[in-house]
Amino acid sequence: MNPPEELISYIKDHDKFYIVPHMFPDGDALGSALALESALCGIGKKAIVFSRDPVPDMFDFLPEALRIAPISDLTSTEDATLVLVDCNAPNRAEIDRVKFKYTIVIDHHETESDFGNIRWVVPKSPATGLMVYFLIKALGIEISPAMALNIYTALSVDTGTFRYSNTTAESLAVASELVLKGVRPSFVADRLYNSWTEARFMLLKHMLYSLEIHNNTAICFITNDMLKKTGAKPEDTENFVNFPIMINSIKVAALFKETGKDFWKASLRSRGDVNVAKIAEKLGGGGHKNAAGFRINGDIETSKKTLLESLDGIGESSGGD
Repeated sequence: MNPPEELISYIKDHDKFYIVPHMFPDGDALGSALALESALCGIGKKAIVFSRDPVPDMFDFLPEALRIAPISDLTSTEDATLVLVDCNAPNRAEIDRVKFKYTIVIDHHETESDFGNIRWVVPKSPATGLMVYFLIKALGIEISPAMALNIYTALSVDTGTFRYSNTTAESLAVASELVLKGVRPSFVADRLYNSWTEARFMLLKHMLYSLEIHNNTAICFITNDMLKKTGAKPEDTENFVNFPIMINSIKVAALFKETGKDFWKASLRSRGDVNVAKIAEKLGGGGHKNAAGFRINGDIETSKKTLLESLDGIGESSGGD
């Protein structure tokens, strides 16, 4: 994977970069942003990662995660370049109000915008972290142990620890090199999958109780009341949508998370040839073929009905749960 020469030249010729991942950042967004920040700082650039949302507890082991600054601190941008990672539209990072002298996009999502003076968007890349790895190498920067852990986590999260269909020989080869740099796969896997709080586990129980199956589609929801009852945090829902897709007859899984009165953030997962990015795009969102999302306004029953109607037969209601 070769980064654009225009991108490499621009980074070498400029000194101040503000790196911003998408809202509700996951391991790929955080790992990519932090690895790139470390690389740029290592060659004398000024680089800062800003995020609208705090780092979820499950990712607090990432090197330099505590250095991430809140978006509210992002004020003076006249001489800075924005690097948008793991998304390709400023509203996905909630920075559309901020103006920059120059903008760069590094992303692998299937749905695209036309934002960015330099756009490096590779939908076939398993993770943005893999792209950042090749960018760091193209800049002639040695991958440090901290960068390696951040990139390995990015790869792990977006490939389901190399279980998803987007896993490639290239991603496995890079993961092998990162292990040689000191990454312990067992440590990353333990932090991602075996370090739940009791509150998070109880929230999963409530979510599974809401499960409905309509033909080949599984739908769950999480309300703010569930969060209050369990003491869980909104970021504790990370990966919850992957549980219903474990049912072998399910082609699409959807998780609606309440963000306000009659406002929901929906996460979609699919298996096989079902392209949920196209479904999400119909509803104002986007993402990848097998992992996407959108936001919707309405009560939960109306929201579920809207999704099912958009599934073109795959999600038609069978009339039973």
